[in-house]
Amino acid sequence: MRRKGYTLVELLVVAVLAIALLGIAAAGYHTWVRSTSADASRTRFLAELERARAYALARCCATRVSILTCDRGDALLSERLDSERGENWIPIARTNRLAWTHVALRHLYFRPDGSCCTNEHLLAAEAGFGDFHVELYGPSRPSATGVDETESQTVIVSARTGLATGEDNP
Repeated sequence: MRRKGYTLVELLVVAVLAIALLGIAAAGYHTWVRSTSADASRTRFLAELERARAYALARCCATRVSILTCDRGDALLSERLDSERGENWIPIARTNRLAWTHVALRHLYFRPDGSCCTNEHLLAAEAGFGDFHVELYGPSRPSATGVDETESQTVIVSARTGLATGEDNP
């Protein structure tokens, strides 16, 4: 008489294989999430810079993008200068938590003509034009060599045009 079904050993082998595959997939997923969260943060940063620049051009007022550090991580705050009310900065937009842990530059200011500077005192001045390099450092993670690796990405902002581009640093 032939039985239809699986033995306990066959079921255990399939269960062990499924658990092994899930473990491999989970590790790959974790790595993928870390790398894409850093890219997403850079993309959000670039978008926020473009928003502040466009706001400055459209409304003919100075704007700034500030990188705020709080207990839940870094966030971006865009503000416009309200010169009619005594040089106060009024919030335009704020982003959610970002993936990086350290940013070398905390403020970028956009003039009404769309150009950019790093100091509020230079908003009214015709400062020398160059490029600003904003370094975004991601969380450190252990590597195979035992040394912690920190992913960094650079955002380059042209002072003359205020346009920003991003690049990866290996």
